[in-house]
Amino acid sequence: MEKQAKQDTQNIGYKDLMAARKEGLLVQSEREYRAEQYQVMQNHIRSRQNLFDSFYGGLVDQKQRNEYYAVIDRERRKTENERNAFYPKAVRKKMQIVRELLTELRELGVNEDSLVELLRPERPISRLYITADYRIFLPEFENKEVPLGPLPKTVFILFLRHPEGIVLKQIGDYFSELLSIYRVVMGAKYNELRAKKSLQRICNPLTNSLNEKISRIHEALRSILDDTVALHYFICGKKSEPKQILLPQGLVNWEYPPSF
Repeated sequence: MEKQAKQDTQNIGYKDLMAARKEGLLVQSEREYRAEQYQVMQNHIRSRQNLFDSFYGGLVDQKQRNEYYAVIDRERRKTENERNAFYPKAVRKKMQIVRELLTELRELGVNEDSLVELLRPERPISRLYITADYRIFLPEFENKEVPLGPLPKTVFILFLRHPEGIVLKQIGDYFSELLSIYRVVMGAKYNELRAKKSLQRICNPLTNSLNEKISRIHEALRSILDDTVALHYFICGKKSEPKQILLPQGLVNWEYPPSF
């Protein structure tokens, strides 16, 4: 029913929209009103494009095909201009400034992916708060706890303690530190023999254990954060170079400062 009502709304014309709005049958915010008008225009243009497709679809002459594309492009530009006309003059002026800046960036060689990323809304990031028993919380994200198992958490804590980064092949140099972290993480459940056996596998460059733990860390972060936010907490870096967590150190808060 709702889908049909939406379709009906999209199919009606400007006069019907205006009349319904005037009579109080259609209550909308200004933003919704502009979006509705734009949708009506888009439907109109789409129907014309379908007619062009059916007429020109079988042509193979490149000149005629280019003419067809030129018509479509003019229609799209017209639609874009009409959509922008819905915004106040001050807003349109700022939009024009943005367009000019984007054009300059393209001329300087900035690719489209970088421009899209530039225009993407910035996502806030949270501090990491690490308790004395190495529980990890995100205070600015409803104080969510990062859901890590003992071994992935041990690896994550190690990298947090070393913001300068760690070369994965040299992880064995940190065996004693991993052991001390794991002892705190496990608490009363700590077993020395099992701990050494598990951590030796992580430190062995001939196994994939360390990469598996890093993958689980990333999965845990993705389970509670959007990908664009989670990457700030990932363990990453170029091949053969130190891997590190890129979160600024000012956002890593310890209940008790780590001792090295």
